[in-house]
Amino acid sequence: MNHRGRFMPSRLLTGALALTLVAGLAACGGKNDGASPSASGASPSGASGKKVTVTFWNTFTGSDGDTLKEIVDGYNAKNEGKIEVKMDILPADQFNQKLPPSIATGTAPSLIAMSPTSASAFIQNGTLLPLDDFYTTPGVDKADFEDSAVQLGQSGGKTYLLPMQVFGIQFYWNKDLFKAAGLDPEKPPADFNELADYAVKLTDASKNQYGFLMPIKGAPQYYSMFVWGNGGDMVDVNAKQSVLNTPENVKTFQWLADLAVNKKVTPKGLNGVETDKLFLSGKAGMYITGPWLAAGLKSNNVNFGVSLPPKGSAAQATIADGVGFAVPKGTSDEERLAAYDFVSYWNSTAIAKEWSQKIGFPPYLKSVAADPDIQADATIKAMSNLGSAGRTFLPGIVNADRINADVLFPLMEQIVGGLDPAAGVKKASDAIDDILKSEK
Repeated sequence: MNHRGRFMPSRLLTGALALTLVAGLAACGGKNDGASPSASGASPSGASGKKVTVTFWNTFTGSDGDTLKEIVDGYNAKNEGKIEVKMDILPADQFNQKLPPSIATGTAPSLIAMSPTSASAFIQNGTLLPLDDFYTTPGVDKADFEDSAVQLGQSGGKTYLLPMQVFGIQFYWNKDLFKAAGLDPEKPPADFNELADYAVKLTDASKNQYGFLMPIKGAPQYYSMFVWGNGGDMVDVNAKQSVLNTPENVKTFQWLADLAVNKKVTPKGLNGVETDKLFLSGKAGMYITGPWLAAGLKSNNVNFGVSLPPKGSAAQATIADGVGFAVPKGTSDEERLAAYDFVSYWNSTAIAKEWSQKIGFPPYLKSVAADPDIQADATIKAMSNLGSAGRTFLPGIVNADRINADVLFPLMEQIVGGLDPAAGVKKASDAIDDILKSEK
């Protein structure tokens, strides 16, 4: 999957929804009311015993798409004559263009993979089916799922996404640079104060070496971990209003500005791809990003450590994100139950272990996390347990991507560039409220 794209704006998707879904809801109605298998009397292989085809759209266009195809092919071989998953892997822009009109016209796929943020607009428009009855499917053990994996797919007390891939944003450090700076290479900073201290010690302008990378776009919302860690937030998701302009948040952004402008621990104006490359080159001491970086660090022979981000004055926090399986409205009971069968297969211990090992992402099934092979992989083991630190970025906010891309990352760009944090936070808070007017 293009994981970098997960943190880029998806206004095309939201705009298309506004144009097509409202008008097309009636066209989708009547095919499926989300009834449970017991209520419908349907079975995965169909009442007639004929093969059921599950069409599956996703955006796993990277090398992980090859692993996904292998798993789908294996499932189809085991279910020949009963269920067939026909998968289309689409670039993100095509996925965003095709999905809303397909739902509106009743021609949507039976199964899709999407992030919770991208799903928000569909959930609010009533075009994704609630899937709570999946966890009562024979052979599915809900207790084996980490709570964060289940909660990631929930909205308004109902489940709309079933776990496919769950991960947290991680803190990386270069052990060789730590050692050279007189720091313990096996101990990352425990709190924000230590992070600031280490960042200064790791910065060496004569070597073009930086202590802590702070990208200004195209990256995970790392700034939120500092806001949350110091007891603040960005949006009251229930009231749908900004809570950014508070004394604790201003203080947090002043602290970030001091690191960037006064202590010069980060280069200015770099996007997430560029900061990835800088850390991969061994020219940076600390960085916050996703688990996708680990494979590149290993192939580049960078001696690195990985952990949860440091603690703030109030809490330790990180972003819990991922991709889930969703079923569009209009999917028949037969197809929905067949989709459940595939999702159950995906969430079996053997397949979940295969996925984790081949793509290097942490498991969310407890049975996989406890597996000796997973325990022996120090990187995957370190990334596997978010504990109480994992939080979803602006859950239920349709315009979350827009707020991130058009307001909060520009705020970071301005602060890294020398803007007064107090003025920047106030302006950003007002801009968030303007965006949220459409959701009230």
